[in-house]
Amino acid sequence: MALFSLGRDAGENAARVADLEGIVAAIQRSQAVIEFNLDGSIITANDNFLKTLGYSLSEIQGRSHSLFVDSAYAASGEYREFWRRLNAGEFFADKFQRVGKGGREVWIQASYNPVFDKHGKPVKVIKFAADITATEIERAHAEAEREEVAREQDHVVSVLADNLGRMASGDLTARIEDHFHGRYGQLKTDFNAAIDSLKDAMGAIAEAADGMESGANEIASASDDLSKRTEQQAASLEETAAALDEITATVRRSADGAKQASAVASAASADADRSGEVVQQAITAMGEIEKSSSQIGNIIGVIDEIAFQTNLLALNAGVEAARAGEAGRGFAVVAQEVRALAQRSADAAKEIKTLIANSTAQVERGVKLVGDTGTALSGIVGKVGEIDGLIREIAESSQEQATGLNGVNAAVNQMDQVTQQNAAMVEQANTSSASLRGEAQDLARLVSRFQTGGVARQRPQSAPAQRHAPARNPVAEQRARIQSFARPGSAATAAAPAEWEEF
Repeated sequence: MALFSLGRDAGENAARVADLEGIVAAIQRSQAVIEFNLDGSIITANDNFLKTLGYSLSEIQGRSHSLFVDSAYAASGEYREFWRRLNAGEFFADKFQRVGKGGREVWIQASYNPVFDKHGKPVKVIKFAADITATEIERAHAEAEREEVAREQDHVVSVLADNLGRMASGDLTARIEDHFHGRYGQLKTDFNAAIDSLKDAMGAIAEAADGMESGANEIASASDDLSKRTEQQAASLEETAAALDEITATVRRSADGAKQASAVASAASADADRSGEVVQQAITAMGEIEKSSSQIGNIIGVIDEIAFQTNLLALNAGVEAARAGEAGRGFAVVAQEVRALAQRSADAAKEIKTLIANSTAQVERGVKLVGDTGTALSGIVGKVGEIDGLIREIAESSQEQATGLNGVNAAVNQMDQVTQQNAAMVEQANTSSASLRGEAQDLARLVSRFQTGGVARQRPQSAPAQRHAPARNPVAEQRARIQSFARPGSAATAAAPAEWEEF
């Protein structure tokens, strides 16, 4: 009961008392209430409290509070300290374990409230309590289940930690063999299935890593070899391009020379035609000379006959002068002189005839020689014409070859540029393949940490570079052929058209 001030009005006190009685009645209906003396003896208890502990009021009234606690706790200093503090006026509210009738375990949520007199001195203790036994039993059962679950969890975690540790160290043969209860059985099944799948996957990855490393070694070796061959090819193409430049210039000069030779041959053919005409005129002139020589021979014959007749007349005149005697002596002298003159004319005509005969023979020989010369010149004119046609064809072929070589030279220069670019790309690919090989080796080393229970695999060795070495170098062969073609007088010059066609 609360203390009231003496100066209050009696009406107000009555109303206050009524209000407090209503509050107490409400508490009595909802709470288990028991009153104790300061020594712990029971004064009274309401029905809620008696029902909670299973006693009747007569069974507990006047008895000690220790009736409701464990005997060991009742004999402890802690219990004595509890009542000492209540006697000192301290308030306690907590959850308490108590012993009901027949030793039944009872849990209450209670508050121990010291009641003070008007001087502020504790006179008794009232406890208000609520039965929470069912809740506590349920909580204890749940706690026991939690402890059981915790123990099982500890076991499961311990086994999992051990197997996970083995798995973390790379042992993929770790499997859970312990028996797991309830839902943890599925965890065991899933873990074993996961470790089996991981083992299979790591085995496949290991095989793939070995294959990748082997392939990376092959690629790196092939890339290195390809890089070297590409560099060699680039150098060969560069030399080939230089050789083609020289050959193109040479063929261009040959084409220009053939064009000039064609012009000269055309001029020579024209000159030969004109020489043929001159020889023909010479043949005609020699024929006319031969004809004139024949006519001169005829005239000399006439002169010889005249001389013979004159000589004969002079002889007759001498005979007649001799017959005339002295009178014909002067005429005889004249006849003698005429005879001598006729004789000299005959001798001269004879010599001239001989000379004309010789001249006619020479003229005939000259006509024959001039005719042979004309025939030879006609043959020369024909041959010069053929030579002119051949040189013209050579000039045209040389021009076509020069044009073709320009195209080939441009193509080779383009090939040279592309090969240089390919060489740079091959170098990049070589670097990438070397990086890939290093990463594949790192992957193989990482995968080798895992034990899958299979047969240990041998790591692949790097592929030897010589297996990719080319058996022949077509560019070098063609370059040699070009160089031999470029050298004048070489054996390859005769087979140049076929060689260039093949090239």
